[in-house]
Amino acid sequence: MRRLFLVAFAGAALVAARSSRAGTSPAPTARPAPATLQFPRDHGSHPDAAIEWWYYTGHLAGTTGRHYGFQLTFFRLGDVHLAHFAISDIAGQSFVYDEKMHLGLPGIAGSAQGGLDVFNEDWFSRARAEGNELSATMPAASLALTLRPRKPPVLQGENGLSRKGPGANEYSHYVSVTRFSAAGEITRAGRRESVTGTAWFDHEWGPGALPEGAAGWDWFALQMDDGSDLMLFRMRQKGAAATPFSSGTFVPAAGAPRPIAWKDVRLAPTSSWTSPHSKAIYPASWSLSVASVGLTARITPLLADQELSTTRSTGVTYWEGACKVEGTRDGRPIGGRAYVEMTGYAGRDVPGFNPP
Repeated sequence: MRRLFLVAFAGAALVAARSSRAGTSPAPTARPAPATLQFPRDHGSHPDAAIEWWYYTGHLAGTTGRHYGFQLTFFRLGDVHLAHFAISDIAGQSFVYDEKMHLGLPGIAGSAQGGLDVFNEDWFSRARAEGNELSATMPAASLALTLRPRKPPVLQGENGLSRKGPGANEYSHYVSVTRFSAAGEITRAGRRESVTGTAWFDHEWGPGALPEGAAGWDWFALQMDDGSDLMLFRMRQKGAAATPFSSGTFVPAAGAPRPIAWKDVRLAPTSSWTSPHSKAIYPASWSLSVASVGLTARITPLLADQELSTTRSTGVTYWEGACKVEGTRDGRPIGGRAYVEMTGYAGRDVPGFNPP
């Protein structure tokens, strides 16, 4: 849930550990009311939230004809700042990633209030007059982009309040910009290339609690060739059944976003892939239909191995990757690109969490 509670399990474990040492239980908060969100203010940090993250994914085409996917994510867990950066080289069939974790210290890592400005060492995302600037470098690749919004912010859930379960702390404030145009440079294997494409931005913050019995989630961000976008997240129970709090939003090429109830969604894996690293078995393609928007589609990874094992930061092993979309909408052919995130398939070492 880009988008997503990658650090929620770590956060829950941290809170539980602190409470155990103190001999107390975490105190529940009152059931929240939807906040009045304002932009650009609320693209900035919310220090009163236990967990917060800024999440970019996108699809890029180079001047040589090569295609890439990218992910750049900044997390804040209390006063600890974490970050993930990944590049999918579709033609080269290669996937590289890196991670960072630091205390929030001047010049090391931090996030500003009042507007978008988040960084972890030399990785950053900042708002500028010309658009959002992104930059990240790892030994195997680097990326520098300027993103210009093509749609206004979308408030996910009830006016930006996205419930993950029935509990008082089982929610996040969740805003997306579902379509940016992107332009900049990518460096891969020592080769610098100009790139253009599209990007997606999710920002979430809140208590970070997940409902009892949650086994993981699947998150889909579709950008279709007709200019429409679709976000779906399935919170999974053991056995892969969706919880009642699974939902989504359809963003047309023009006009107001429309909430998607899970009863309108049919989502099923059509093949699987076994990670040679974690041995986890992930869905490798999906059939999707959303009756309320007339969409029937196949979602297929552009590269099988897009798994991250983030042992030096969040500690989560998850699959996050670039995919293609093929299908029909209202009976007419449609294509597009997607990013998909899957967690919980590899398990993790946070106490109390088990794989499905």
